[in-house]
Amino acid sequence: MKQPPLEDFRHTMEQCNHCGQCKWILGPKTRGIDFAEVCPIHMRFNFDAYSGQGLLNMAQEVIEGTLAMTPDMVEAVYTCTTCGACDTNCKSVRDMEVLETILALRRRIVEAGAGPLAAHRDVAGKIAASHNIYGLPHGQRFAWLNDEAVLTEGADTAYYVGDHTAYKNPGIARNTCRILTAAGVKFTVLGTDEWNDGDFLWRTGQAAAAEATARHNIAAFKALGIKTVICSDAESLSVMRDFYPRIADLDFQTLHITEVVEQALDEGRLTFTRKVERKITFHDPCYLGRLSEPYVAWEGEIQAFNRHVPDKTWRRGSDGVYDAPRAILQAIAGLEMVEMVRNAEASFCCGAGGGVAEADPGFAQWTARERLREAAATGAEAIVSCAPLCQCNLASATSAGSPSCLDITQIIVDAL
Repeated sequence: MKQPPLEDFRHTMEQCNHCGQCKWILGPKTRGIDFAEVCPIHMRFNFDAYSGQGLLNMAQEVIEGTLAMTPDMVEAVYTCTTCGACDTNCKSVRDMEVLETILALRRRIVEAGAGPLAAHRDVAGKIAASHNIYGLPHGQRFAWLNDEAVLTEGADTAYYVGDHTAYKNPGIARNTCRILTAAGVKFTVLGTDEWNDGDFLWRTGQAAAAEATARHNIAAFKALGIKTVICSDAESLSVMRDFYPRIADLDFQTLHITEVVEQALDEGRLTFTRKVERKITFHDPCYLGRLSEPYVAWEGEIQAFNRHVPDKTWRRGSDGVYDAPRAILQAIAGLEMVEMVRNAEASFCCGAGGGVAEADPGFAQWTARERLREAAATGAEAIVSCAPLCQCNLASATSAGSPSCLDITQIIVDAL
């Protein structure tokens, strides 16, 4: 399926009235000037060009032929972490596709040969050669697998591990297998047929390469008769719910491990037997929250503001996976959870997504330190996440006095 061209989002570009809602959390959630900004690039660079509004303006000038794709322009477009906060906020006041426009702008830049950035091309080469973003041997993807992982041959449920977990956070993979076994879930893995999920490629505008790796994974699931795919990596969950349906009719549903655990708790298949004495705060990963809503295809005519014929189903970021991780944490005895100001659909990005960690690690670390500062302000001793990418970036930005960084699967295992 061909991705929509940039021109398809002209309505969004033209309807932007520079209200600034893409830069700040909504009024009812504001607790003061501190922790009120929701767009990492605007907060860091403090120019309108670095915001959802600014990127829409650039996109419009590109299709009108008044803005050249200079190296500085391309670099500005790729500072965006594609966290979706601007999109969710904009849709609270107007129905427009801000994030889709940004992604289409990146595709146009790649099609024109002006991008992506050198770091993004380097990662794309590693994915092509080794099927993972790190360029590590594909045969090591399941080196973490041990006898504790009880796999069931012929199971119609598969655990998709993902690059960040397989190569950098193997403990999350082992924890996930332990949790699934404790919950009575019969599952298998793809083994060497598991390739990179395609998210990095898609979000950096490298659509053809993203589609190739996604189609491989879809075919691998189909060959095994997989009906349910479980992810412990929020990035993988997001791309399978959002990008994969754009290129194929899927025979499987995708669930995050927290959704599986919440259901097992409700059905009595899983019980927490141990206390976990700890004060924590929960970081909503962009991929698990705002960006986990399933893709809904739409073709039609935009006749006027807010009038789409036929009616369009809008993904507003409010139906992401927010309740499941909180229900789990609240069910663990001894665990005290405190919320950050920027939470749920107003969560602040960890800074690593959209190719930023690879192209501008300094900015990724700056954003992570801002998130850790917010976590520390709650008095929590640890910040808990559900995304290995967030885990890596937040942990690498810690300093004396910062909360420690944990993945929720570790908390769950500690409580079993």
